[in-house]
Amino acid sequence: MSHPSHAAPQAMPRLDLYAPIHKALRAWMFDTVLRVGRTDGVDAAVLQQTLSRVESLLLICEAHIHHEQVFLHPLLEQARHHAAREADQAHLDHAREIARLRDRVWQVREAGADMRGGALMTLYRELALFTAENLTHMHWEETVHNETLWASYTDAQLMQTHDALVQSIGAQEMAETLRHMLPALSPCERIGMLSDMRAKMPPGAFE
Repeated sequence: MSHPSHAAPQAMPRLDLYAPIHKALRAWMFDTVLRVGRTDGVDAAVLQQTLSRVESLLLICEAHIHHEQVFLHPLLEQARHHAAREADQAHLDHAREIARLRDRVWQVREAGADMRGGALMTLYRELALFTAENLTHMHWEETVHNETLWASYTDAQLMQTHDALVQSIGAQEMAETLRHMLPALSPCERIGMLSDMRAKMPPGAFE
């Protein structure tokens, strides 16, 4: 009678600086694209809520680019010359797309009733394309960039960068980000993040 083979023990997963925020951004983008697609512009209050949602997403995308440029790309460049070059170019492209999407939001707001539906459809399609490009970009960072980071730095070193990045984020941005991040994480990821926050924050701030 054969006995079941025992799988080799799995190595502990490395610290992934990209995964939590990228899960939040994916959920945020998907939800925003859906909201724009469901909005017809007839109900003024719903229209303003949808456009404000797009503007909030664009703001957080700008902040995300800034955080990666300031905290992660220097690590990549220290590890390997030009390791961040492709992402640098992608971020420049994203900044241009964010500016274009802001113009699209303005066009929807300024459009008359007979033109609003078309302006909304243009915003919807371009936001969907922006989301699609970001999905490819985030996958690149989570695979290629992480491979470089993990080969060059310990988890303790990466955690120092993580903590410095988090400390640079203002309270309003942090609250808005966590509102989208926590529901997007798995239960184990959520427990780990909240436990880490509780250990490093003053009790009042954590509550």
